Amino acid sequence: MPFLTAIDVVGIQRFVFASNRLKDVVSGSWLVHWSTAIDEVLKDLVDKDRVLLAAGGNVIVEFDTLNEARSFACRYTRDLHDKAPGLDVALIHRGYEKGKLSDALLKIQADLARLKMEPKVSSPLLGLSVTAACRETGLPAVGFDTSTEPTVELLDPLGKEILKRREAVDKATQLWKKYLQAEHFRFPMELDQLGRTIGDSSFIGIVHVDGNGVGVRIKKWLEKKRNEDADDDMVRDEYREWSSGMDQLADRVFRSIVRRVTGAITKNEKGDCEVRGKPECLSFSLKIKGNGCYLPLRPVLVAGDDITFISDGRIALDLAETALSAFVKSNVPHLGKITACAGIAIVPVHHPFYRAYELAERLCANAKADLRFKMQSEQGRFNEDCAMDWHIGVVPLGQPVGDFRKELYEKQPFSFTCRPYLLGSVESPETWMWLSRKLLDDPKTGLRGQVWTGHRNKAKKLGELIWEGPEQIKNAMKRWRAVSPKLRLPDDIKNDGFIAGKRTPLLDAMELMDLYLALDGNDYWKNSQGEKEASP
Repeated sequence: MPFLTAIDVVGIQRFVFASNRLKDVVSGSWLVHWSTAIDEVLKDLVDKDRVLLAAGGNVIVEFDTLNEARSFACRYTRDLHDKAPGLDVALIHRGYEKGKLSDALLKIQADLARLKMEPKVSSPLLGLSVTAACRETGLPAVGFDTSTEPTVELLDPLGKEILKRREAVDKATQLWKKYLQAEHFRFPMELDQLGRTIGDSSFIGIVHVDGNGVGVRIKKWLEKKRNEDADDDMVRDEYREWSSGMDQLADRVFRSIVRRVTGAITKNEKGDCEVRGKPECLSFSLKIKGNGCYLPLRPVLVAGDDITFISDGRIALDLAETALSAFVKSNVPHLGKITACAGIAIVPVHHPFYRAYELAERLCANAKADLRFKMQSEQGRFNEDCAMDWHIGVVPLGQPVGDFRKELYEKQPFSFTCRPYLLGSVESPETWMWLSRKLLDDPKTGLRGQVWTGHRNKAKKLGELIWEGPEQIKNAMKRWRAVSPKLRLPDDIKNDGFIAGKRTPLLDAMELMDLYLALDGNDYWKNSQGEKEASP
């Protein structure tokens, strides 16, 4: 009887963000990739033809007998223990009758989900005789980092988990090189290389993008194959097709993000690399590396419908929009168009990574919930739309998004935020495109446009008046227009700054006025130096 073995990496984010050093985060991400890659850990353990899925922290392998499956599991978990300590997986076997592969794939997914919900409690002794704690994780230390140049940091004791990450730094660096379009660019390995402007802007953005309803689509596809009594070879081939399609989707999405950044890089009269955009005052210089520069972007996880990256806080929202726009253009074999939602946590540069990611994940979940609600209430009108949510600053760990939003942005009967926003279009209010293009940067009605720029004090005053309600905005605009007739807000909120008299996007715009940089599309490096975009 043939058997399936399914593996799911558990707690990926907790593992990746265990350290607050960027190089440890990057190498932790590589170890997650290594743990499920055909050309890495699986290469010497199983024939490539037996692998149905190996991406995004998931593996499904076919075996002829249970003994073969168990032998593989023993060798796999041993490699995991030795080379990626601290990385946990759920692993399960299931036998099936020939001709019933689709049914087995459905059932093993349920088995795996049940196993993850009922984990065996582990109580390791750690190091009873060890008195030194790892500088990064607080776990028992086992040695020192000797892979770098001698520094004071060499005196810091480190645990096994961190030492294994440091050994993998070079391999982690090679993993992401395929996304760089030219030799002039580098992905940073330190936070201070991300482009932050000391004394001016010291925010980073943690962006988490996740596909909408992918698991449901896969389940429906498997149910369809089961109902059609599809033969095993067809199920096997199509399973690999959509699995490969999901990997290619992640690849295309992140390439579009990199192109967006590099297309906005130019050189000033001093020869320094700058990221340009609107408003020009938010453009910033990049850190130089030899003849090139460090991009203000660092990929962390790029797999299937799950993408996480770190960027300079000023461009995080622009890059999130770029990622969602790339998802809208997707067409995965057998699954169709995959939309997505994004959560963006914009936090101080040395804020703990895991807390920032946890906030980004909650914001993404909030955007998903809002999108589902709108789909249900509007009878599927937003089926092919994306959504995004963001927060600037820190919040209490684990506090629900709805709770801190009520504290910060509500004063009955008014709500002073419209987040989360659908990606939408420029013509539709309460969408990101409308907020960024019309309310912020439209030449005539945008708060950063040509008209309002000459009355910046009045634009800032709006942020104070909205707390008094729509009547105060209406009266203020009437007074200001008596002196400056060109001053006006977009037609959708031209009367009082509120939508339906209850919600206003003005405060959202105010928070972004001096932080959000809408990138230019100069494509300097490609056009002026003849560099060609790398193909997927």
